[in-house]
Amino acid sequence: MDDVYYERYLSQIYDDTPYFGQARSREPDKFNGFYFENLKNRSRRVLEFGPGTGMLTVPLAKAGYKLDSVDISPDMHDVLSAKLSREDPSVAANVNQILGDATVYQGPEPYESIVMPEGILIAIPDRDLQFALLENCHRNLQPGGRLYTDFFQPRYKIIHQKVVEEHTRFTTRSGDDYLLSMTFDNDEYTQIQKWHCVFTRQSGPAKGERTEVDVTFRYLFVSEIDLMLRLAGFKVIQIDIEFADRRGFAVIAEKI
Repeated sequence: MDDVYYERYLSQIYDDTPYFGQARSREPDKFNGFYFENLKNRSRRVLEFGPGTGMLTVPLAKAGYKLDSVDISPDMHDVLSAKLSREDPSVAANVNQILGDATVYQGPEPYESIVMPEGILIAIPDRDLQFALLENCHRNLQPGGRLYTDFFQPRYKIIHQKVVEEHTRFTTRSGDDYLLSMTFDNDEYTQIQKWHCVFTRQSGPAKGERTEVDVTFRYLFVSEIDLMLRLAGFKVIQIDIEFADRRGFAVIAEKI
């Protein structure tokens, strides 16, 4: 997974950026409710693969869950650490941040629950590694343990047209105004999609400054994730296509 990194630049503005974390950061309950609802009667000890900027991590920690949060990106860990530093020390104490590869990480003992929010699986642009991640989830769960995860819905406009360009403006919470130009390049056979992102500052001393970020992922359809989970040794309990007003789908799978 050496190539599965977010640029430091993107990690710093991820929560405010359209196409990335903006929707989830603005409506956290709509995205996190699935996890809270399904974890409420289970052990408070949870393995989290791909915490990213901590949009699920911090709320779970504030609710008293103890998380081992594994992410391969040092930059994302830095953002999460900064968020935790602004919370009560008891909240930060509930999060064990682990810099590591989710496809091979082995916990000290099996978990009852694993959460993988915000599409960590599709952030790995390789089917074999995606399957390796699901197999590793299976290894890290006790019998009857459950995996909870969510993904965004593939955009069929991009799949159909192959190459799409879009432009939008947004303002970060720190007041920086950006024009974001996106070029989507889709391979319908491999399901690999490449995003070329150009951020141009629209105000302040750095007005006109451009930063380019490339992101590659492999999107999944419901039928494929269902098959991959079964092949990895899971029983699929639920696939919710209504997740977050149909902007994504959420999955519950149980280790057989």
